[in-house]
Amino acid sequence: MKPSPYFTDRFRYFFKRFSSKESLFRWFLKQAGEDSGAFDFPSALKGNPKTIIFLARDMERSASFMHNMPDSFFKNVLLCAHESLHAVISAKRATAIYYSDLECRYGESAFEDMEQKIRAYGAKVCIYLGDAFLPRLYLAKVSGANCRIGFVSENCYPFLNLSLHPDKSSEAALICQYYGVK
Repeated sequence: MKPSPYFTDRFRYFFKRFSSKESLFRWFLKQAGEDSGAFDFPSALKGNPKTIIFLARDMERSASFMHNMPDSFFKNVLLCAHESLHAVISAKRATAIYYSDLECRYGESAFEDMEQKIRAYGAKVCIYLGDAFLPRLYLAKVSGANCRIGFVSENCYPFLNLSLHPDKSSEAALICQYYGVK
């Protein structure tokens, strides 16, 4: 049997492997807490508030986002990224938390450490790039950020509570526009 991409390999989570997507979604939401604070968009982004960004697992998409953001944007940002993106992030001299595929599973000690670092950071805004992955959505929700932005992510509510749709501009250009950075 293939290991779960969502949970550590412990008996405690063994039966979660057989749960439906809806059941897992509800379970992660219950673990993260269903409450969300109010925010005023886009004024919540002015002044470059403490932001956490979950980069996409897709190297090309994340590299494009990083390349299109000005260096000044990263002064108040914590990135959460797969270890394969280390070189891209180092080029921008940004602060990051890295994880491997095995470490980004609920119940892993590295996952719990990552959760503690994210909570301690105290982000006001969370930006989630990439496809929905329940453990990372959980981390976005528990980050404490009232404004949790995804892109074409309506099906991720309430983990992400704002869905932007970049028409002709890139995700980076849209974020720069709202943050007021050039």
